[in-house]
Amino acid sequence: MDHPASLGSRVGILGGTFDPVHMGHLAIAAAARERFALDTVLFIPAASPPHKLRSPLAPFGDRVAMLRLALAGQAGFAISEMERDRPGPSYSIDTLKELRQQLGEGVRLFFCIGMDAFREITSWKEYAGLFRYAEFLVVERPDGGGVGLADFIAIELPFFRQEGEGCWVQEEGRGRIHALAMASIVVSSSRIRQRIAHGEAIADLVPAPVAAYIRLHGLYRTSPPAA
Repeated sequence: MDHPASLGSRVGILGGTFDPVHMGHLAIAAAARERFALDTVLFIPAASPPHKLRSPLAPFGDRVAMLRLALAGQAGFAISEMERDRPGPSYSIDTLKELRQQLGEGVRLFFCIGMDAFREITSWKEYAGLFRYAEFLVVERPDGGGVGLADFIAIELPFFRQEGEGCWVQEEGRGRIHALAMASIVVSSSRIRQRIAHGEAIADLVPAPVAAYIRLHGLYRTSPPAA
């Protein structure tokens, strides 16, 4: 186990490439922790995300270093490098299985995910099994556009039924999906990379130590492919 042993009994999981980590990631983690009384939010950088196998990423070590700078001194946040040495693509189902084995059945896991990504969940490896290992916190924004969470669940995940406001329960009672309403945050890692490549400022998009690290190590200076 390469993350802190005492994560608590309610643990949020925020995965992603974090290429680079930005204010939006931190806002989601903070909102999830407050709204759902999480003891810890565990940031898990993907080593080889299956949806970006042909896209160049900053080295794993740099992405972890930026995360450490972004989270320094903030209680309730931790980092796991568990996907670093796993061979093949970094599938969420494998990570959740491993976390469940490490942390035990007494820990409730809450998988934090944006609505845009959640709309793609039926294409994920063993997607129906994901709900056995973690409850899902889906970030809904007022101006998110596209199919909303309630309609998406009704169409694509009919084995869930609504139970109260903003909560859906799997028919057998094990899996849960919760809506996590947040104000809109217009920021993305791809936009940050584009701004750096074009010589534009990013001070309003990432923590200051992360911006300094990017400058020091010359990251993202080459124009990235269209996201």
